[in-house]
Amino acid sequence: MRIPLLLVSCSLLLAACGSSPATTPQASSLPITALAKNDAALTVKLAPDVQLVTVELSGKKLSTPKVFSAVPKDGVATVVLSGADTAKYSAVIRGYDRPDRLVVLYRADTELSTAGGKTTTAPALTRVTATVQVSASPVHDQSQALVAQLGDLKQPLTVSGSTASGAFARVPTARGLTVTVEGRSSDGQQTQTGQLTFNLSEGGSTAVVPLTDVTSCPPSGTPVTTIPAIQGDGATSPLTGQPVTVRGVVTGDLQSGLRGFYLQDPKGDNNPATSDGVFVYTGTTPQNVAPGDLVQFNAVVREFKGSSDKLPGTETELDTVTSFVKCGAGVEVKPTNVTLPINDFERYEGMLLQASEPLFVTETFSLGRYGELTLSSGGRQFNPTNFDPPLATQDQLDRLRLVLDDGQSAQNPAPIPFLSGSGTDATRRIGDQVSGLTGVLRYANDAYKLEATVAPSFLSSNPRPAAPQPVGPDGVLRVAGANVLNYFTTLGSAGRGATTQAEFDRQKAKVAAALKGLNADIITLMEVENNGETTLTDLVNTLNAAIDPTLQVQTYRPVLTGTVGTDQIRVAILYKPSRVNPVGAPVIDTNSVYSRPPVAQTFQDRVSGGVLTVVANHFKSKGSCPADGDVNADQGQGCWNPLRVQQAQAVLGFASRLSSSAADPDVLLLGDLNSYGAEDPIKTLQSGGFESLNLRIPQAERYSYVFGGLSGYLDHALASSSLSGQVSGITEWHINSDEPTVFDYNTEFKTDDRYAPTPFRASDHDPVLVGLSLTRDADRTLPALTVTASGASTTTVGRPYTLNVSSNRAERITAQWGDGTSDTLNGTSGTLSHTYAAPATVQVSVTATAGSDTASATPITVNVTPVPTGVGKLVVSQVYGGGGNSGATYRNDFIELFNAGDAPVDLSGSSVQYASSTGNSWQVTTLPATTLAPGQYFLVQEAAGTGGTTALPTPDATGTIGMGASGGKVLVARQTTAVGSLTDPTVLDAVTYSGLTASTSASRKGNGCTDTDADGDFAAGSVNPRTTATPPNVCPR
Repeated sequence: MRIPLLLVSCSLLLAACGSSPATTPQASSLPITALAKNDAALTVKLAPDVQLVTVELSGKKLSTPKVFSAVPKDGVATVVLSGADTAKYSAVIRGYDRPDRLVVLYRADTELSTAGGKTTTAPALTRVTATVQVSASPVHDQSQALVAQLGDLKQPLTVSGSTASGAFARVPTARGLTVTVEGRSSDGQQTQTGQLTFNLSEGGSTAVVPLTDVTSCPPSGTPVTTIPAIQGDGATSPLTGQPVTVRGVVTGDLQSGLRGFYLQDPKGDNNPATSDGVFVYTGTTPQNVAPGDLVQFNAVVREFKGSSDKLPGTETELDTVTSFVKCGAGVEVKPTNVTLPINDFERYEGMLLQASEPLFVTETFSLGRYGELTLSSGGRQFNPTNFDPPLATQDQLDRLRLVLDDGQSAQNPAPIPFLSGSGTDATRRIGDQVSGLTGVLRYANDAYKLEATVAPSFLSSNPRPAAPQPVGPDGVLRVAGANVLNYFTTLGSAGRGATTQAEFDRQKAKVAAALKGLNADIITLMEVENNGETTLTDLVNTLNAAIDPTLQVQTYRPVLTGTVGTDQIRVAILYKPSRVNPVGAPVIDTNSVYSRPPVAQTFQDRVSGGVLTVVANHFKSKGSCPADGDVNADQGQGCWNPLRVQQAQAVLGFASRLSSSAADPDVLLLGDLNSYGAEDPIKTLQSGGFESLNLRIPQAERYSYVFGGLSGYLDHALASSSLSGQVSGITEWHINSDEPTVFDYNTEFKTDDRYAPTPFRASDHDPVLVGLSLTRDADRTLPALTVTASGASTTTVGRPYTLNVSSNRAERITAQWGDGTSDTLNGTSGTLSHTYAAPATVQVSVTATAGSDTASATPITVNVTPVPTGVGKLVVSQVYGGGGNSGATYRNDFIELFNAGDAPVDLSGSSVQYASSTGNSWQVTTLPATTLAPGQYFLVQEAAGTGGTTALPTPDATGTIGMGASGGKVLVARQTTAVGSLTDPTVLDAVTYSGLTASTSASRKGNGCTDTDADGDFAAGSVNPRTTATPPNVCPR
């Protein structure tokens, strides 16, 4: 049987909440085909948002209306009118948004006939609209005007008693509509608010909205200026210098640290170019506020710029606060979510912000001094010239960073903020993460800083490495390069390192821990004081003591070169004699292009038999640019880049000569080249046939130094082409560059001192470590072991006897003193001292040892005589006041004393003093409690100048007197306070000197023995400082 179909085609128009009602389309004629009794059907085309369609029939044959339904599919619903007799009906067609039939979106009313073949005209479904009645209560007196908002529609409400009412007409039906009612005071403040969510269907709805009070301020006497209007949309406020009345919510109370608080308009002006927050400076008259307080006051608009700021930026602030009113508390200001990079931080200045992504620590330099960390998006930031091509430009990097501050303007915070703990093992390393960072944004010290209002949550994602990464299998030869950050035995302003002995002890412990941890067989060093072997020997002794406190085993030996070049610092090489043998003498490249000449040494590995030459380098630094226009000015690779290129070219020539002289092509260049990985000097070395081994390190780990928040590697290892295939691995041990500088050995600026004698922050550079599996080479024949000894043939009981020893390659030298005692010197040369207790004639024998080789020096017969009866005689033996002057060799003034008698002199309670040639105001340096043997000298180091090239020998005492270069008066006295005159009875000796220059001193004739109590006992001559370590010169009796 054929089934007649009833078809209705509807054109459906949609209208969003708050828009005008949909226009009713033109009606269309649709064919209605009769069905067999009770089998009629209706097909309806529907909009996508309709999930259910119903047809409601009513007519004479139905006692009650009958409803039929269907679920649309692909925009079409077929409604089967089961049980409907052939007749005429009134039909209502409805389209619902959900199957629950709560909201009718579309409707059509028509007359239908199920008579066979009859055609009728039906209207299209139209969008349903309805009226929303709003009723809000209770209305309070402070609410002078109430407005309801529904979507984009606003409707003023009429107040009757405590109820406000109004209506929205012709609102498109929808589910989950929200009506908001807001009450405002006469001056525009929000006083009440309420909200209700409801469903609107045909027939309309009534929204009964409960109102709650909003904290507000009393009406002000002058118009209120909004914070966005104060900030403006430019770099500075358009209202600078003008008085304003301001109202807002406190977002950060920083009065204890920054002498002010941050204020924000909780609603803002919806203009992304204008900030909604501002800093309020209260200075010495703080206000009692807390975050969430609504406040109102009068103030003056200012633009603040710090006196040390170099960039043009300023921070908009309010000061001169008067008529301050705290209106209420507990008002919420939601932070604005931000994501780096930010092209214009100014539009957020003063606002409460929240980082929507994890940020990474990229700089810790100012953490201990100013309580600041520099953070960046996406991980640590690298110097643009570290990689080729660069990962990012400097401009891109700047927009990806933000400073996290501790909210304090005071320096040297205690405790140091943001650390991982409270002990000496706490840290905060570059690469660590912080999530959910929330705070107010300020501009200060040429940077945008976030002052955290919620304690930051850090993740220590870059933990301290306990040891270097492996550089090959066990047993490979390990070669390291380490910058030891101005390791100086000369303390104070005369040196570049530690200021005091206490600082030096701290530095020594850290450096020793770092070098011990490397466990390298060969170590190249940078930034060792250039004073002969004095400082290098101290460093080696410190390192060996850290490895074996008994010093029974001397693990490391230095390559002895003496002074290298003219800089205050030099490079050096250490090695383990148990693992490698030096082959030949060390070589220094004397090319004048170097600031600090490179030092090379060839070694043969005692395990593999392989030979290589190691070159220690330290190129010119990037700082202290020359005058404008010089080719060495900073052009993107730091100052002096062309000079470093020249130094790289010279090193290539040096390496070539070394290969020839060593008869071996394997050369390893190590050192601080003051050039990042993709800069010209490194490319020069690569073009010259050397492989940059650092490129074997994963990119994320390829750094050894951090400057300005940018990581990169200045410390390099480059292998000749023949050596590259023998490299088993390379790593940079990140113990220094990732650590806050406040953890170093210095004691200044450390209210919270977290020092620990660990490797971490032993220097500012990370050491580099290379593993080598050398190919066996022909054995290099070592020269025969030799040793010589020299000393006086007589000495006196109780007086030190000094023995000078020297060997070509000894590991240790032992002296047997002939009285049953002995002493051992580690190294190839030096002095040994012994004091005999009784008269005798003894034979002193000296033996040198190197591995299994031994050698003996010619014995020395010494006649030890009894102590003569006599007296000590303390005199001034030399005076020099030209230290540090132009043309001077030495950097410090000094006073030299001498025991010209034949008995020891006790210096306890004594002092040296200085006054100008015509003055009588004496400056004092107290002498230590020690005894000076007959013939011994005693050096008192005084103030340093800005010139000079050489440090004094290690002094016996140190003072701060600045002496006259050409003339003055010097005395030694048996008291530690200033004398009244040269005739004071405590004065032991005095001299008035004159006519000296920066290169001459006044010295007592006869090497200190001439004494007629006259200034004529002194003569001007070459400067020759002597100390207690100088061989004694006993005056004839």
